[in-house]
Amino acid sequence: MIKNLQDYFRPEQEIFLDTVSYKRIENLNEGLGKEFALLCQDNVKVSVNKEGVRIIITRSLAFDPEKIFALSVSFGMDLKFNERKGEHDWQNVNLAEEFRENGDFVTAQLMSRISLLIGQITSSFGQQPLILPTGLAKKAQSGN
Repeated sequence: MIKNLQDYFRPEQEIFLDTVSYKRIENLNEGLGKEFALLCQDNVKVSVNKEGVRIIITRSLAFDPEKIFALSVSFGMDLKFNERKGEHDWQNVNLAEEFRENGDFVTAQLMSRISLLIGQITSSFGQQPLILPTGLAKKAQSGN
């Protein structure tokens, strides 16, 4: 793991909204009185070029069984390498995992925007907004 990941990038950052997908599911009356599980999944995708990296974080929400809505929001950030770039072979580093573990300087900014947008979208259908934590969801562990 790269301990001071932030030290390899310039302080200038470009943040952008990547995608929003919202699907309202009409079959609400079929499940009245039943419980539904809200499933939350976060995905971190990082691509490297000669000038820097692009990180895109996607949070996807759905219910089990499929009811109410399905929602996915992605924000991204472009980072430029600084003069320390040559200390690592960036093509062979698992940058998605590096940013998950040591990239709070990026993930916190993107996840706060994602959480805000999810709250705004979910409040638009007349119910209380769904406010989720801004931290990345932990990856599911597979059995041994």
